[in-house]
Amino acid sequence: MNMEETLERIGELLDELRECSAKGIPIVVEGVRDEEALRELDVKGPIFQISSSKRTALNFLECLARHRQVIVLTDFDRTGEELAKFCLKHLQRLGPKPIVDLREELRALLHKDIKEIQGLAKFLRVQTTREAGRKRSR
Repeated sequence: MNMEETLERIGELLDELRECSAKGIPIVVEGVRDEEALRELDVKGPIFQISSSKRTALNFLECLARHRQVIVLTDFDRTGEELAKFCLKHLQRLGPKPIVDLREELRALLHKDIKEIQGLAKFLRVQTTREAGRKRSR
């Protein structure tokens, strides 16, 4: 898959994320900068930060038990992987359906370029500018 196709697929995934978020499906991220990046990408719905919670991770997830679904969008590094697995396991037990497929596909597309959600907006700005430049020079 070339960069143009990759950017197109990332755009489709972000559209899906925005749609789910607009329906009120909460998104779990690791920290403030991750939320800021998603807001910059026009994600409007509820975003919850695990790291800014004064509760344990399990207590944090218990507060999300009233939702039918929860999107897990942790970073793509080792800590993010472990946290995603933790969220998946405990959300399933608590009741909400954890949505991890968006994270998994983004990770597969971006793992060579970024490791953190907070870098997503900047990566897309840079790559979109580069692709536009390549098209003009053709």
